[in-house]
Amino acid sequence: MIRKLIAVAAVVVVAVATTLFVVRSADAAGAEVTITATAASNGTTTLTYRATVLRAGTVRDIVFSIPSGSTGAITSVNGTVSTVSPGVLRWRPAKTVIVAVGARFSIPLYGLRLPAGGPWTLSFKATGTTGAILTSGTGVLQPLKTYTPNVAITASNPIPGQKTNVVYAATVTKAGVLSAVRMQLPAGATGAVTTINGTLTTSQGYATWKPYAPISVAAGARLGIPINGVQLSKYGGVLTLAMSASTSTGVLLTSGTGTLSLIAPPAPMPAISATGFATIPTGCPSNWPSTSTENAKPGTGDWVIPTSMNGPLAAYLTEVSATCGDTVDLKVTSGNPVNVVAYRMGYYAGLGAREVWRQDGVPTVVQQAPVTGGTADGKDLRMTSAAHWTKTLSIPVDKDWIPGTYLIKVSDGTYASYAPLTVRDDTGTKHDLMIQQATTTWQAYNTYGGVGFYSGGVTGGSGRLTFDRPYNEGQGSGQFLSLEQGLVFWAESKGLDVTYWTNNDLDEFGGQLAARARTIFLPGHDEYYSLRMRAALSQAISQGVNVANLGANTAYRKITFTDDGRRSWDIDRYTDGYNSTTWRYLGDAYASQPLLGAEYICPVLGNTLTTGTSWMFDGIPAGTAVPGFIAGEIDYVWPGLYKHPGLTTVASGTGNCRSNGNAVPMHTTAYTAPSGARVLNGSTFAYGCFLVGRCPSNWTVPAPSAASQQAVGTMVANIAEWVSNGTIQVPADTTVARARVAPPKYKLQTEQP
Repeated sequence: MIRKLIAVAAVVVVAVATTLFVVRSADAAGAEVTITATAASNGTTTLTYRATVLRAGTVRDIVFSIPSGSTGAITSVNGTVSTVSPGVLRWRPAKTVIVAVGARFSIPLYGLRLPAGGPWTLSFKATGTTGAILTSGTGVLQPLKTYTPNVAITASNPIPGQKTNVVYAATVTKAGVLSAVRMQLPAGATGAVTTINGTLTTSQGYATWKPYAPISVAAGARLGIPINGVQLSKYGGVLTLAMSASTSTGVLLTSGTGTLSLIAPPAPMPAISATGFATIPTGCPSNWPSTSTENAKPGTGDWVIPTSMNGPLAAYLTEVSATCGDTVDLKVTSGNPVNVVAYRMGYYAGLGAREVWRQDGVPTVVQQAPVTGGTADGKDLRMTSAAHWTKTLSIPVDKDWIPGTYLIKVSDGTYASYAPLTVRDDTGTKHDLMIQQATTTWQAYNTYGGVGFYSGGVTGGSGRLTFDRPYNEGQGSGQFLSLEQGLVFWAESKGLDVTYWTNNDLDEFGGQLAARARTIFLPGHDEYYSLRMRAALSQAISQGVNVANLGANTAYRKITFTDDGRRSWDIDRYTDGYNSTTWRYLGDAYASQPLLGAEYICPVLGNTLTTGTSWMFDGIPAGTAVPGFIAGEIDYVWPGLYKHPGLTTVASGTGNCRSNGNAVPMHTTAYTAPSGARVLNGSTFAYGCFLVGRCPSNWTVPAPSAASQQAVGTMVANIAEWVSNGTIQVPADTTVARARVAPPKYKLQTEQP
């Protein structure tokens, strides 16, 4: 009687009769040895050896080799397995087995743990009871085929804040009966989600899909589960999400994670109308002297206030900026007669300023203390104001006040203080360069007479701040002398066609930016932006205005001016503390990176920049160290935020966060907008102060060396020429502009760690 020796589902059924079933003719050409491997549920491997009988007979034993280095407790069926020598096994049948020519052996070996590597060529030899060889040959064993989850997650509309369909896909790594698929949803996702071919439930940030009936799946099969109608959070990023599939008893058939990129494009901004320029007042010129002509006039170092004159005297102006024909009021607290002198800040042969106007012996009073309070919508504003101070003096801004940045020095002979003023050019002249003053940021850090934004932690600071009080930083100059004077000094030392305005002017006249300048420089710390300010800057870029942000942490916090006079502004610190004060709280589309190219990461005290080979370092040997240049606060390119097409990193370095000492990257970026406007994000506060060799006293390098000043001057010249696409030609920096006089170094407060 003929029987068949065959394995099904890793089991060999061996006949107990005298012969095996013949499946091919007696004149078979060869043994046709095949060896296959399958994964067992306990993590071992089953090898099945198959070969064709070439000579009839009764089987005595079968000897075969296994991959060298194999381990495990090896068993079989219908026979016993023993070791002949390392890597060689013998199988003996438990009962008499008679085979005919053409029959097919199928012998399984269970419990092997294969070594790494393969493929392996292995031998197979069956011997009869007479010693005759019944079949013999070799076969190739390929390495066991394994599968990885290879989780892939895609969204039909991958934009934060919008509705989308998300598909989760994964490879089955273990065969079984599928009962459920569990998928992690994007953080903050909501919506009445649906699916197909099964049911879907959501709980605690996960969705679970169950088929209508259990499904048998093989290893290597690909699962694809759609979740439709997902309402994404306003925040995005490169998200890592988990996915797993299991049987009804909890056996995992696959488990892994995949990434989903949800990147928000720049947020749409309202259009800012381009109002016309006002009629030039009588007595005011229709054009102003060039920068070179102005700086050829005699300068003076008398503008500097020594630290010995720091004291109770303080002053402020009733306007942040003015133009020819305006009158601004000065309010002083002293009690003694004072001299009031207006200095235009510039280069002036290194002296840094020129006296433009003065009035001596002006009587003053000791003003009442500022008051802190106020409420709006039931919220304590904690606004400190000196609006109730009486006027000390009115100052006419006439034809002698060449547009520029001014410090009004007020001194009673014992004490002295500054009051800053920016004079605009409102003639309609379009300049090569505009330098902006970060007046809203100066005010945020101002605690004169009471509190500022950062006073008292998350809930203790102001929710409304006013310009109706002196600045307590920079001897009354705000952050101008510590971070911004250097840009003015440098630009005017080069004779550039430069003009000036403030954050308040960007809010009021932002629609005119394209008519006022071809390129705008933003200063070191330009953090506080209203909607109109941000919209005007975004619109200017779309109109071809170039932007060099020579700072970091720019347009980071969102404010709202309270009235057309822009004398105060509100900030929402009530909804979610510091978080709700930031533009990014509105969603990733409102982060700074989609606007300027990089995003704030943390405050630092000063780390070394090492120059590279990009255009930004032309004229500076690669590898030049600039100690302390990565300072104040720094930006970098966040992987989960929008990157402008063509965005490049032109300088990079590492800063140590002041809060925890962790090393973080700093990226100086550049891109060209569709309008052709060029945008650079400098990503450190240090440009301005290095240009005059005088940085905040609490930085690691408060007095940069002449070599560092020279290097940064070259960098800023390269930036000016690149960002302007050649419209700004900076004279060769053969001798760096030196400041012959300098005010004290001031400690600079930055973001709270």
